[in-house]
Amino acid sequence: MENRKINVLVVPSDTFGVGHYRSVSPHTHLDRLYNEDFNVEIKYNVNWANHSEFDNYDIIHIHKGLCGNMNVFWNFLDYCKEKNITTVMDIDDNWDVGPQHPLYLTNKSMGIPEKIIENLKRFDYVTTTTEIFADKIRKYNQNVLVFPNAIDPSEEQYQPIKNSSKRIRFGFVMGSAHEKDMEQFKGVVNSLPEDVKQKIQIVLCGYDLRGTVNLMNPDGTMAGQRPIKPTESVWFSYEKTCTDDYKVCSPAYREFLLKFLKGVQWPMVEDEIYRREWTKDVSEFAKHYRNLDVLFAPLDCNGFNEVKSELKFIEAGFTKTAFIATDFGPYTIGSKNFFKKGGEIDPEGNCILIDPQKKHKEWRKAIIKLANNPEYINMLATNMYNTVKDKYNIENVTKTRAEWYKSIIKK
Repeated sequence: MENRKINVLVVPSDTFGVGHYRSVSPHTHLDRLYNEDFNVEIKYNVNWANHSEFDNYDIIHIHKGLCGNMNVFWNFLDYCKEKNITTVMDIDDNWDVGPQHPLYLTNKSMGIPEKIIENLKRFDYVTTTTEIFADKIRKYNQNVLVFPNAIDPSEEQYQPIKNSSKRIRFGFVMGSAHEKDMEQFKGVVNSLPEDVKQKIQIVLCGYDLRGTVNLMNPDGTMAGQRPIKPTESVWFSYEKTCTDDYKVCSPAYREFLLKFLKGVQWPMVEDEIYRREWTKDVSEFAKHYRNLDVLFAPLDCNGFNEVKSELKFIEAGFTKTAFIATDFGPYTIGSKNFFKKGGEIDPEGNCILIDPQKKHKEWRKAIIKLANNPEYINMLATNMYNTVKDKYNIENVTKTRAEWYKSIIKK
């Protein structure tokens, strides 16, 4: 190949977390760190039918590749093969979401799993988040590379800063598709000993009441949409789980919470066992960790969760937040249980893993142990940071990506 820059087109799937971690951030760093070798262009809207628009690119990186007219998209992929343009499909979630997922019926009706499988077969290469998921993808495409989600530790939102609190803060930083995962936490808070309740606070981060409800005609066709009511939101369900239907809240605080005043915090929240934190923009989302000492990551044991990425493990590590997670799928990657069988601690352990068969009992036990031994939290946070700081540093992951891109261009 002549000595020129490699032209890369990146098409993210959205402007939120997935688009940031899987498309925008990796390629922004590629463009900055290897500017002498690469020209990177990020586009959210492209016309797949206008083939000549893509002639100058050497590599086209697309997340999932779902669009309104898949035949037009597949014709585009055929054109890329003819023109020796390398196509890379990135995917971070199982296409078979399973009946427990809120998008199951929608995806099934739209044929999403079949479309993604066809894409896997047609792209030159596929990138994904974990080796567990890569093994599943190889059934359809052998050219699979793992690029884990990675963090730029120089970003302000990932600085390991903690806001002060008189309580030890345990909690959740998550999205809107974890209702089934949260079930294993039901009843945990109210079952804690009274002395532990006085020491801790359960924090729900990312509270978000945006969304719509589809309005249907009698014949089953869609009549329109309306804004979702607060009590219809999955976040209301999460909150009821965290508070045992608000039983752990004072009457005045319960009344305040049920007003759903966006962005407004209860002035005496430090006296409460529960705290609501409203969502933040993707560029500031990791600042939620400043209000957490310990992150919870419960997972229901199903095929969709098995191949999810270990992103929460990574974020907790960079923000020096202790980590408790279900011993399943992504949280078996790089993890080492802090508590040995018999209850002794492993000073090199970086997290607490919950037996998925015991659920409620194990979550309760872990909270009590950390509440009564806060020095364990600092040990866990330090070990987590040491686990992730090199492997998931975006500069190191970008170096691997740059070398790989140079090896796969066809022109």
